[in-house]
Amino acid sequence: MEKKFGPIMQMGFVVEDLDDAIDYWTKKMNIGPFIKLEGIDLIDQYYKGKPADLDFSGALSYTGSMQIELIKQHCDTPSIYNEYINNEKGELHHLCCLTTDIENDISILESQGYINIQGGKTQDNGQFAYLDTKKKERPIFELTQLSQGGLSFFNMIEEAAKNWDKKTTLLEAEIIL
Repeated sequence: MEKKFGPIMQMGFVVEDLDDAIDYWTKKMNIGPFIKLEGIDLIDQYYKGKPADLDFSGALSYTGSMQIELIKQHCDTPSIYNEYINNEKGELHHLCCLTTDIENDISILESQGYINIQGGKTQDNGQFAYLDTKKKERPIFELTQLSQGGLSFFNMIEEAAKNWDKKTTLLEAEIIL
């Protein structure tokens, strides 16, 4: 029997210009404010089974309970972000579900034909993995196991979106990842 994952809590988009993307999402899609994360510092990163050292930034906001993640890679290091931006423009990159047992869930997905192509850990021991079936009609699937600090950080961003004044596009926040 296959394990069911969900609910989907995040839609991720790889973008060419993070500031332009934030401007689009706040002004055209009426979603905000965003928390911009410059130079995300991860550990134990990998891509296709090999160590990877990625330089990238991101921005997070919510619409209802759905998190919107914008990702901009700043280096030429091979990654799913560079693969995507070189082949697509602005479409959905990945969907994310939270898990409390990422290693077990990765094993389950691999037994169902998914390939663990990229992942890493946050400084406070959160963990994430991107898995793919290589079927064109399916976005990449991300599993994330949050630390308590990461969960609090996401909750803070969701609360900021609920109380958004529709004027402020960016909020300053101490990153708890």
